[in-house]
Amino acid sequence: MAMDISKKRIIMIHGLASKPPEKDFYEQWKRCVIENIKVIDDKYLKSPVAKELAGRLEQNPETFVSAYWANATPHHIEDDTTYVKKLKVQIDEVIKERKRIKDKFHVGTKEKVGSFFKSRGLDLANILTSALTIKDDVMERFLRETELYNRDQYIADRMRGPLEAALRNAWKDNCDVAILSHSMGTFIAYDVLWRFSHRTIEAFKKFHNKRVQLFVTMGSPLGDSAIRGMLFSRHHKKGGKRQFPTNIDFWHNYSCLGDVVAHHNNFSDEYYEPMRKLNIFPDKPKFRAIDYTNLHNPFEVVSHSGNKEKEKRNPHKSYGYLVQPRLGSWLADFLLGRLRH
Repeated sequence: MAMDISKKRIIMIHGLASKPPEKDFYEQWKRCVIENIKVIDDKYLKSPVAKELAGRLEQNPETFVSAYWANATPHHIEDDTTYVKKLKVQIDEVIKERKRIKDKFHVGTKEKVGSFFKSRGLDLANILTSALTIKDDVMERFLRETELYNRDQYIADRMRGPLEAALRNAWKDNCDVAILSHSMGTFIAYDVLWRFSHRTIEAFKKFHNKRVQLFVTMGSPLGDSAIRGMLFSRHHKKGGKRQFPTNIDFWHNYSCLGDVVAHHNNFSDEYYEPMRKLNIFPDKPKFRAIDYTNLHNPFEVVSHSGNKEKEKRNPHKSYGYLVQPRLGSWLADFLLGRLRH
């Protein structure tokens, strides 16, 4: 079938530093998305196009755009080549599991969470315990980066800059945009979208009529009251449109079981319902703004000298989010121009 994705852009913004060098980050996120789309059950697309679409993405790498901000922080040291090599092996394992169990990778809304994991030889109690064993390390890094974002506006501007530039370039080229954001990248992206919605200086005002067709948040802390208290919208009275970005068509939030950063994983009360009342989102269909929760993230921590005795499972890692079946099918709909209004 004819398939033109030349005017589609998937902008990728990561979470906590440290990170692999930008080239490796870009390649691994891109690879996860493409491999996810390859194994979509075609019943969701209503035609056998998943593999063809994945092939088109491989032929058109410009579809993927990096909004890499890790080097904006003065203490950031990129992962070395040895670590990156081990990381790729772990990502291979995540992709293999997605391919092996296909769409059963997803915890369905009618399926009991405990039985889902038991059927895969996993113990739910161990998974939740694992989350606690990684909590201190993850949260320490998260809080360090968050404090920088909140206290140093020079660094915060540098963190936002890559996404702002990527959006301007995409919109100038009249492209449709999907944003894939993870962890801290979700509230950086939220603030960027807010600025493009409401700031009156020319660099933002000229894009007031531009929209993001699909905003994806993965492992997001946006439900946390402390994070909401840092956003630009905090300066504006509740109940008005200046509380929220007004340039999002679809907002889908993904949280994995045991992800300590995404512990407030229901965005309906704080975001979706107020945005519907303000007609930022229509009342229907509900899937314009939706939470996918209790998801399965099989990523295992890369072994190195500092974590030999620690638990290996890390449900916060982005690579386990990027292969979620529902994310793959929604991205396919975006690329094929099938997002339903």
